[in-house]
Amino acid sequence: MTRHRYRLVLFFLSASILPAQPVGIEGIVSDPSGRRMRGVRVECAGASASTGFDGAFRFPQISDCEARLTAAGFETLTTKLTAGSPAWIDLKLAGVVERIVVSATRAEIPVEETGVAANVVTRDELRARQFPWVADTLRDLPGMIVNQTGREGGLISMYTRGAASSGTLVLLDGMPVNDPGGAINLSPWSSGNVERIEVVRAPQSVLFGAEAASGVVQIFSRRGEAENKRPHGEFSYERGSFQTDRWMANLNGGSGAKLDYSLSADQLHTVGEFANDHYRNTGGSANLGYRFSPATQLRGVLRSFDTTIGLPGQVRYGLFDRDSHETARDSSVSLRLDDARGRRYLQSVSFGYHRSRDVFTDLVMDGPYDLALLLRDVATPEKRVYREAILDPRNLPASIPQGTRISKSVQLLYPGDAPYVSEVSRSRFDYQGTLTHQGGAFVFGYNFERQAGDISALNVDRHKNGFFAMEQYSIGRRIFLSGGLRAENSSVFGTKIAPRGSASFLLFGEKGAHSSTFFRLSAGRGITEPSLLQNFAKEAYYSGNPNLRLEKTNSYEAGLVQEWFGRRLRTEAAAFWSSFHDLIAFVSLPPPVWGSWDNIGASWARGVEFSGRLRVAKFVTLNGAYTLLYTRITDSTQPQSLTNGIGQELTRRPKHTGSVSISVAPRRWSFVAGARLMGEMQDTDFLGVTRNPGYQNVYAGGSFRVNQHVTPFLRADNLLNSRYEEALGYSSLSRALRGGLRIGW
Repeated sequence: MTRHRYRLVLFFLSASILPAQPVGIEGIVSDPSGRRMRGVRVECAGASASTGFDGAFRFPQISDCEARLTAAGFETLTTKLTAGSPAWIDLKLAGVVERIVVSATRAEIPVEETGVAANVVTRDELRARQFPWVADTLRDLPGMIVNQTGREGGLISMYTRGAASSGTLVLLDGMPVNDPGGAINLSPWSSGNVERIEVVRAPQSVLFGAEAASGVVQIFSRRGEAENKRPHGEFSYERGSFQTDRWMANLNGGSGAKLDYSLSADQLHTVGEFANDHYRNTGGSANLGYRFSPATQLRGVLRSFDTTIGLPGQVRYGLFDRDSHETARDSSVSLRLDDARGRRYLQSVSFGYHRSRDVFTDLVMDGPYDLALLLRDVATPEKRVYREAILDPRNLPASIPQGTRISKSVQLLYPGDAPYVSEVSRSRFDYQGTLTHQGGAFVFGYNFERQAGDISALNVDRHKNGFFAMEQYSIGRRIFLSGGLRAENSSVFGTKIAPRGSASFLLFGEKGAHSSTFFRLSAGRGITEPSLLQNFAKEAYYSGNPNLRLEKTNSYEAGLVQEWFGRRLRTEAAAFWSSFHDLIAFVSLPPPVWGSWDNIGASWARGVEFSGRLRVAKFVTLNGAYTLLYTRITDSTQPQSLTNGIGQELTRRPKHTGSVSISVAPRRWSFVAGARLMGEMQDTDFLGVTRNPGYQNVYAGGSFRVNQHVTPFLRADNLLNSRYEEALGYSSLSRALRGGLRIGW
């Protein structure tokens, strides 16, 4: 047999053994940013399929069809597909903003269908504002009250719709990062490697357990692309007022169409505006994913930051603590496995660990300081004390305006005996199943959590188990219902139930200038557990109470969302009412205990929110938000107190808050300007003042892309140089100008 005949025989033999390769349609679906989309429904010639984690779909027996692609929050697309090379299809977002939210139901769903108030902040918006801190992003949203004690690095608390600062749970890619009991300082949280931020303003204990009593803020880390074999990234450096400099670096990419990674690091350093006002924050994060198959992927997220800050104190009053300082380290890690069992069932298993350690040091006495204030007392509607002026105690005026009085005081800033160390951690296991069905989805799950800490030089811990289930169901294309229940059992407070239900109705569809009108109703219960200190402290002058009950929040809401002019304008109005019961308060006791905590506080908050977003032109967007809030204390350990007595407003929850901004972003340059407005609020200081006047903060920033690699930028904070205090006595930062350069590759 010649060599030619030998090859011919092998060819026919191989052809008879190997099966014929099917000819069919295949493709990949991505969002506007180029990220591959999972769960897109593709209908083709009577057949249907859903894309996997790699965004891919395939119809092996079909050679051509008119395909229809649908995904929640995206415009439905109809396109011609033929067999041959894979098709790459981009879906466009529906409406003027990205409206897909996960944190409201633990499943991807358009905001309008959740039945609760929610916002999504995208990476493009963060970039346009030169990657502000997470807390500054929240300031622009309705219903979110953000308060900072001091300047860069100062303690930042948030009060969602007037609830306690411990009532909003913060999640990093699904992992809670609050301290047990709900406390969190938002100051160190950078947005440099954040893909998006979701905010839900409603009780979410049904899905996330205790600490989500009034809402959830979920931060999603940026991910790499497995298909990008060539790494790409950015480095930026900026410098400005008060010897402030900040650098950020990130690297993203993938390998073998299976592995993706996103790595980042950043640092902010400033000497501050006053003595002992320095702040340094160094952080890093990693988001790694591996795709075993189109149906199964593993993802790990690590984030850590170290901070050190000087704490000069109430510098507005001339009080300077010259040695007080604090160092902190916060670390979290999570590992999550997502697995799709067919087109209808998705399950995920995750493990997480979070730890924070703070060391406060103040070993030197400062003072004495002589102080004098000009005060004005008001009797109605409630007794209040206003600060009219800060006086020089060595040169007091001979006469003062009628209705005012002078208050004098001598203050010593006492030191501690030794550094105070606080260390807490939580370890968590989660399982979640999502079963999609005709008209909706059923989400259920279980989680176990162990909370531990070093309290009063003792190693203490407690654990809890939670079971939850939530059903989402749509009736036709106009009625969207959701309801759920959670049972949570704790080794400390026993078993508690947290329900939630909501309904959203599409009242009117597109007609002329009008695009859509959604009306929603919701009701839910939130729970907040005690802190480890409140449960387990054993100090000389106070002791923890292991019998504390959970704090409870009952909340109701009605909202109206409308879109106009082909969805170029979106407006939203909401009315809410919340009552807070069994609030934990510190109480004095007879010796030898002296003091402890008990569930004796109660209050309520009610109000209305308005927000709007208008796309004026292709590159111009206007945003606005306003919240009118009423709060009252109905039970207190100090009923006659001018600060937290019965009938008084809740501290640091202003009646009026608002924000407005304009964004102009053509292809090569961008400009953002805005203002944040705060009304008068209840507050307190050691001299008897109970009211903090309103203030505003105007900011602006812009950038210009020289080429695809180089972008200089500039921004200004507190542009009008307003001299205000978010907390009485703690001066906020005066005007600050900063500029820098971003290099990408």
